[in-house]
Amino acid sequence: MNVLICVGENYRDFLPLNAYAQSVARNHFGTLHALHFCDSIDEMCDTSIFKNILSAQQCLIVLPKEKFNQVIEILQTQEMVESTIINTSCVEICHTKKNQSADTNVESKIYLMDLLSVKNGGFGESLQENLLYLYPLGIDAQSTQILLSGIAKEFGVCIKVLNSHSNLELLSAMNGDLYGFKVAIEENFSHKIFTTFNFAKSVIALLEARNFKITSAESCTGGLIAYQLTKESGASAVFDGGVISYANAIKEAWLEVSAENLARFGAVSEAVVRDMLNGALRLSGADFALATSGIAGPSGGSASKPVGTIYIGVKGIANGIEIEMIECLHFKGDRNFIQAQATLYAYLLFLKIFFENY
Repeated sequence: MNVLICVGENYRDFLPLNAYAQSVARNHFGTLHALHFCDSIDEMCDTSIFKNILSAQQCLIVLPKEKFNQVIEILQTQEMVESTIINTSCVEICHTKKNQSADTNVESKIYLMDLLSVKNGGFGESLQENLLYLYPLGIDAQSTQILLSGIAKEFGVCIKVLNSHSNLELLSAMNGDLYGFKVAIEENFSHKIFTTFNFAKSVIALLEARNFKITSAESCTGGLIAYQLTKESGASAVFDGGVISYANAIKEAWLEVSAENLARFGAVSEAVVRDMLNGALRLSGADFALATSGIAGPSGGSASKPVGTIYIGVKGIANGIEIEMIECLHFKGDRNFIQAQATLYAYLLFLKIFFENY
């Protein structure tokens, strides 16, 4: 079991810090099984929470650095400190616990980290990534799971389908030799299945290797397409900028979207998304453009265009090859979830045309 314990009211009440702590834990543990927020170390030592520390295979405790020694002393009284490794990132505490069901000894680790005073998420480069994402391009997720079952067994990897009720086809892989599994997929299925430990970094690397640039013209996603790349270091090599064209007047003035198309088809339409793609490419000089226009809700829907209706387009004009794809999708969920799904789908559509044509 992997456990995250956040000590300090800021972790509980300040949502960006809350999300940061969870992101660090998931990036290195893969699945996060339990999460606790405590205002103080005394509260952390409450029986119900402390039991999770005792039973965890991996436990990350985030708290101010000056509190580390206090926690170590508490763990020592429980005979849970066999070895301690201190590096620039965090304190790693190793101990051995008894697996009662299997009657064996299991090594467990507890990490103490002050997220606000360390770099690179705190764990440095010593820990491997524990969660691999698989994005089938033109194959449904269920078929991909069956197709990869033999390879997964060979590398001791567990595959599961994520978000199975959405238009998105994606899977996750855990345990076993994930790096060997990733290489085997790339060797056997080439560009039919996109594998990555970090989606944005992989897209950046893909574009940078070919000296390509990408841009965006967003309406309903409100800048999430741009954010997906720019949240990662190195994005400036492939992304110069994008346009958030929320109002029709901005679509017309900045992207030269046709007033006739807006009046005849409405902003949520294939014709308008096509104009947005062309306008973004003209403005930016990029090789690829992604565009979205839709109804993220909860209001604004109609019988013909219900909430969740999103037009998503991708256009490439690289190496003398001009390719365009525009699709109409119907996503379910609340506003933020619909926006997140549309953003990811736009990038998957980009990957599909990229690998097929460039």
